[in-house]
Amino acid sequence: RCIMATPPWEAVLAAGVAGLAAGVSTLAALRSLQRAGAAGGGDELRRCEVAVGGGLALAGAVLAATHALDAPHFLKIFWQDVAYSWEQKRASVLDTDRVEYRCWSTDIDRNGHMNNAKFLRVLNYARRSFWTRNGGWHFVGRRAPPTNMVVTASTIRYRREIKCWTIYAVATRLLHWDGPNFYLEHRFESLKDGFVLAMCFVKYRLVSDDKASAAEVLGCLDSAVRDWSPSPAPELAAWISFDELSSKALRPQGR
Repeated sequence: RCIMATPPWEAVLAAGVAGLAAGVSTLAALRSLQRAGAAGGGDELRRCEVAVGGGLALAGAVLAATHALDAPHFLKIFWQDVAYSWEQKRASVLDTDRVEYRCWSTDIDRNGHMNNAKFLRVLNYARRSFWTRNGGWHFVGRRAPPTNMVVTASTIRYRREIKCWTIYAVATRLLHWDGPNFYLEHRFESLKDGFVLAMCFVKYRLVSDDKASAAEVLGCLDSAVRDWSPSPAPELAAWISFDELSSKALRPQGR
C-alpha cells in the first residue's frame, strides 16, 4: 500500500495565499484590458497589453530564478553582507556570533517542523555572519595569492524540533584550529528557555597556493591569538579523531 506524504497546513496556507495574490493580480490586469478595449482607446489598450506582458515576463523570470538559480539564497547572502558592512568589526575572533532566524513554511516537511536539511542550510548564513563580522571574509577575499575557506566536514545533532513560524537563534563560535583547519560550533537556541535545539561541529579548511595556515590568518585578524589555539574539548577532540580515521579509511590502499 502506498502512503502519500501530506504537506503540513502551514505550507498549504502559504501556497494558497501566494496563489490567491497571483490570481487577484491577473484578474486586475485583465479588467484593465477590458476597460481599455470598451473605451475604444487603442493607445490605452496597447499600454495595458505592454504592462501585462511585462508583468508576466517579470513573474516568469522571478519564478525561473527562484527554482533554477536559487535566487533567494544569493539575495539573502547579499542582503546579509550589505547589512553587516555597516557594523564595526568584532575585536576578537573568539567572540560568539549570535543571529536570530525564523522557520518559514518553505523550511518545513510533512511533520510541520524544520526539515533536517534546512538546519545545514541556515548554517551557511550563520558562518557567513561569523566570518563577516570578525573581518575574516574581508581579509581572505583580498589576500594574495587567492584564498578560500571551504567546509570539509560537519556533524549535527538534533535535540528538539523547530515548529513553523518559530524564531530561534544560532550561536557560532570558533573552538580550535590546527594547520589549515578551523573548527566551529553552531548551536540552535530557543528564545523561550535557552534550550539547545541542535548543535553542529564544522571543519573549515583554508585553500591557497601558498598553503596558508589558520594561525596565520587569525593572527592578522586578532593579535591575541597569533601564537596559540584553545585546546579542544573532549567531544571535539573525539570528533577530530573520527574525521582523521574516516579520511584514512577512505584513502586507496598504499597511500
